[in-house]
Amino acid sequence: MTKKAALGLVILLGATSLSACEGHRQADNSTSTTTAVKQVTLTFFSNNSDRTAGQGKMEQDLIDQYMQMNPDIRIKVETLSPDPQFQDKIKVYNASNHLPDIFSAWGNASFMQPLIKNQAIAELNQSDFQDLGFIPEALAGFSSAGKLYGVPRNSDFWVLYYNKKIFADHALQPPRTEAELMHVIDVLKAKAIVPIAMDGQDPWPAGIWFDTMLQRASGTWDISHKAMERTGTFKEPATTAAGLSMQKWIKAGAFGTGFLNNDYGTARNMFGQGKAAMFMMGEWEMGMAADANFPDEVKRNIGAIPLPAIDGGKGVTTDLTAWFGGGYVVAKASKHKQEAIAFLKWMFRPEGWTKAVWQNGIAFPAQTYDQFRTDKETAIQQDLTKIFMNAKSYSGTTAQDKFTPDTQKKYYDAIQNVEAGHLAPEDLAEAIDDAAEKSAIESAK
Repeated sequence: MTKKAALGLVILLGATSLSACEGHRQADNSTSTTTAVKQVTLTFFSNNSDRTAGQGKMEQDLIDQYMQMNPDIRIKVETLSPDPQFQDKIKVYNASNHLPDIFSAWGNASFMQPLIKNQAIAELNQSDFQDLGFIPEALAGFSSAGKLYGVPRNSDFWVLYYNKKIFADHALQPPRTEAELMHVIDVLKAKAIVPIAMDGQDPWPAGIWFDTMLQRASGTWDISHKAMERTGTFKEPATTAAGLSMQKWIKAGAFGTGFLNNDYGTARNMFGQGKAAMFMMGEWEMGMAADANFPDEVKRNIGAIPLPAIDGGKGVTTDLTAWFGGGYVVAKASKHKQEAIAFLKWMFRPEGWTKAVWQNGIAFPAQTYDQFRTDKETAIQQDLTKIFMNAKSYSGTTAQDKFTPDTQKKYYDAIQNVEAGHLAPEDLAEAIDDAAEKSAIESAK
């Protein structure tokens, strides 16, 4: 089902024969010369800054392996996180026409379309990737007008991680409803345990949380999709209901005090060190179970559940906020475009990224991985697989990733103001629908 891409540069061997001529006879000898192999350096810019664990380690392991196999290729790695800082650096590189040869990308309109319109990223030959086992929908976010501009790494979805030992020690069950969640919060608060670790500083987790709560309130993903397509509107009762539930969780103490000041690393570490009972984040954090920085007692007790249904809502726990997230693109102006594409083809052969991240318990790949299941999957892999396989509906690309950059900020500001209590849930619909309208106008230009 797969085909192996040819790798490396071709070494040209040439032989020059020297013979006697015009009376100057020499011994019949010949010498062979080998054209020196040209060293190619590819620049690789990643948002995975930790190269000792998780996806960053998998990236680096594959890069090191490729360089060992191809001594004529050197891959120079630069990393930066969190994602907003990474994306700002990409804008700087793009403005100065110095984009790295290969860089991390997101398969959504707000990230991809400006690069495509500016002709900053290279079109990829779809046939090069069609037999590599990609889930068909996974390539959609990296495509435009029938052309492919990038390849996705993972299948991403939103969950609550939880510490099974903390739950067991306090006779708690994983919450399936909002009422059950309120009980869990009350018990944990009384024991001075943060119920849910949350990255409140960065806006994108709130954006995904809101999309989930909007679905939990309405029972459909259509409100978000149609509002962004402008065939519908955010001015629906479910938008207010979603905002009210978000505030309800916050006021109940779900995230502890001062959570809006917690960045990604802080929230992750709170959970990983056992100071928080749950962690709201994507499936890509299943690698926490193998993180050497966390105590074994936490690592062997990590489970995952879908976000609970909310009171009075129509959505259920088998409605999953899921999309195909980060991946890679190649700069159109790269001097080594073909070598960069050859590396991506090698990296995404099924025995590459897919096998590595699945069998090391790092992430859910955007390619089929059944052939790499070993029946030795970790408990967290099993939990996440159950969530993904049992889902009855999937969100697709979330609303936040469909906005233009300027209007995306307005969308984020509205949601974070609801979190902070500065914007009434009743006013949320007006604010984000106005941003959606302006985004549609900007996109049409």
